[in-house]
Amino acid sequence: MMRRYRLDHTRQSAEDLGRRWACILGVLALLLITLTIPKPLTYAKSADWSTYLGNNARSGFNGSETIITTTTAPTLKLHWKLNAGAKITTQPVEANNLIYWGSWDGYEHATNPATGKDVWTAFLGQTTVTCTNVKHGVLSTAAVASVLINGVLTPVVFVGGGDVQTYALNANTGVIIWHTSLGSQPDHFLYGSPAVFKGKVYIGVSSHGDCPLVQGQFVELNASTGALEHTFNVVPNGCTGGSVWTAPTIDVATSVLYFSTGNPGTCSSTETMAPALIAVHTADLSLVASWKVPLKAQSTDGDFGSTPTLFQANIGGVVHHMVGLLNKNGIYYAFDRANLSAGPLWKVKLASPTVNDKTNNIASSAWNGATLFAAAAHTTINGKDCAGSLRALNPVNGSFLWQVCLQTAVLGAVTLVPGLAVVGEGLSLIIVQAKTGKQLFSFQDTMTNADFMGPASISNGMLYQGNIDGYLYAFGP
Repeated sequence: MMRRYRLDHTRQSAEDLGRRWACILGVLALLLITLTIPKPLTYAKSADWSTYLGNNARSGFNGSETIITTTTAPTLKLHWKLNAGAKITTQPVEANNLIYWGSWDGYEHATNPATGKDVWTAFLGQTTVTCTNVKHGVLSTAAVASVLINGVLTPVVFVGGGDVQTYALNANTGVIIWHTSLGSQPDHFLYGSPAVFKGKVYIGVSSHGDCPLVQGQFVELNASTGALEHTFNVVPNGCTGGSVWTAPTIDVATSVLYFSTGNPGTCSSTETMAPALIAVHTADLSLVASWKVPLKAQSTDGDFGSTPTLFQANIGGVVHHMVGLLNKNGIYYAFDRANLSAGPLWKVKLASPTVNDKTNNIASSAWNGATLFAAAAHTTINGKDCAGSLRALNPVNGSFLWQVCLQTAVLGAVTLVPGLAVVGEGLSLIIVQAKTGKQLFSFQDTMTNADFMGPASISNGMLYQGNIDGYLYAFGP
């Protein structure tokens, strides 16, 4: 009886001990899981803005942004500003926990977004415009991507330098990996942002302020080595015109690339692709299609100074994959990508033709998946004379969903996050509701000769914007 009691007691003790150990192990496992799961941030981290207009489709839209919203936009404040000492017209891009941006003194900067201090700078040259004596440095917006360099996956900044060379820089250190010359100084210049796609870098070659005109070209480089692989001549050899001073746009589903060209020059034959929208294959830059602005619609300064925007439209129950852009003649053209040469499916007049830099129609549009947003220069809205405008367009036919009269022409691209649209308007940076155009925020720069000529970018709860007064501004809640 005693032995049985002891046996039962021993069995019970063993069972109790097992339960205790199971409980302890369960607590330890829970603690281990808690320790290994990252702590939630105080805000939801949104996507990087790693190239001009946010992506190769050039939508200008960061759909992942959850911090700068219709609720927080009115409360934005200046967190810091950094003086570059020269004009800034590039769009700041954000990747690798750094901000990359160029200035007219020839420097590319990598800045800490938390402190507003430069981590590194790299001098990439300057070129003086022959006709005006103005010095241009880095006017090209960078594109950041990880590519194989000597067999090692490396974060790289690709950008057009002020010396007509495309550069690949180590994104962490600013050390030059390679550089490739694409023209001669002072006649050529690289205004546009490059695109990086499938191990290649694509960028346009332009005349330097049309002084003098040169042969416009578009090139493909090897992203790892900088080797020139293919060249597309906009106009025939021996001719001038057709500069490419905007960024290329890529339809990643079809591997077709779109770019716009500038005004024609002198040629013994007809120039069929200046000014025009051109589509080429990314593999070898072979021509897919092109459309030239009709002669009767061309203005005196008839460039395409805006980058093409990819969007979609359901027209009569049929979904059309579209591409659209603004010409300096003040007309926004929208095409079916599958039939570019047939001409625009619709067009709408946004502004009077460009006369000078203050009335320039060069702002790139933006697309948030439902609505097109376009800004331009001098126009009339509801009988009122407006130096500039911002409009929401119906992608089906270009009709205005709303329109805002502005006191200054908008030169930089429209920037979007869910519920908001952002533009620089001369001295002011403004944010409006995407649904109504109602202004929610405005910041006025009081510095001498200030002008928000370039586009803003929004990433990880911060809005970054350069100014020709030489300052880069950072705003957040």
